[in-house]
Amino acid sequence: METKLREGKGSAALRRSEPLRLRTELKAIIYLIPFLVPFAVFYLWPVLRGAWMSLHVWGIQGMEKYAAFANYKKILTNPDFYTYLWHSLYFVLLCAPTVIILGLVLALIINQNIWLRTLIRSVYFLPYVLSVSVISFIWLRLFDAKNGPVNAFLHLLGLPQDIHWLTDHRFVWWAITIATDWWTVGFVMVLFLAGLQEIPTDQYEAAKIDGANAWKRFLHITLPGLSRVMKIQIFYQIISCLKLFGQVQIMTGGGPGDSTNTMIRYIYVTGFKKDMFGLASAQSIIFCIIMLLIAVIQFKITDRSKG
Repeated sequence: METKLREGKGSAALRRSEPLRLRTELKAIIYLIPFLVPFAVFYLWPVLRGAWMSLHVWGIQGMEKYAAFANYKKILTNPDFYTYLWHSLYFVLLCAPTVIILGLVLALIINQNIWLRTLIRSVYFLPYVLSVSVISFIWLRLFDAKNGPVNAFLHLLGLPQDIHWLTDHRFVWWAITIATDWWTVGFVMVLFLAGLQEIPTDQYEAAKIDGANAWKRFLHITLPGLSRVMKIQIFYQIISCLKLFGQVQIMTGGGPGDSTNTMIRYIYVTGFKKDMFGLASAQSIIFCIIMLLIAVIQFKITDRSKG
């Protein structure tokens, strides 16, 4: 009898909690609407529209005919696709490690009790607020082979010949990397600086008492304390580098030859120069899938490291 009474009370409490749970979920949905509506209009709908266009031969005047997966087959059998994909990945290998290391070094320096620390932090962060076009035109002038300040400075150091930064395939990727690092290192620095300020200072004091030098304190306290920030930085920089377009478009135009053509510029040229929007949409879908796979791999590696 007591068991039945308990079960009856439990079921009655469950029935009373259901309307409360529904009201809570309804409130959550209402709060999410201001985000979900722009997300659906400006992100989800363009993606679905692009996927639909990728199944057609589509020009500037609109749909011409249904092509099924012919656009995807054409892309995957074209050697240019793999060349430009490698260029995008190559830039990730060059830029992502250098900007993360530079940002970490700057954060470690500025985190010290130095004079004019706030001013120095602002100076390094300032380029990040500029647009990619402004940054690209600045470095286009700096890397000018004849009258650029970079070569003039190298001449002062004793370099006899001019370096053709933007027209020599041996240097062009480094020129784009230097410009991008200068542009984005301030953002990386600020995130690392925020992570450094969250590490308790008593850990460093205890390590000093135990006789740990600066290198050991960095390895065993600083790096573990920055692990979360580091994972975010790596994820963000890889995705950001994969989307390289503005610097290449303005500084090199994809040259010399095709040596700096990336996937985003490949899509741009296909759609807006060759008037093949269906093919460009298919290229975008494939590149989006590749980026999602890279993101999934990063999350898997992150979860494994947590375990």
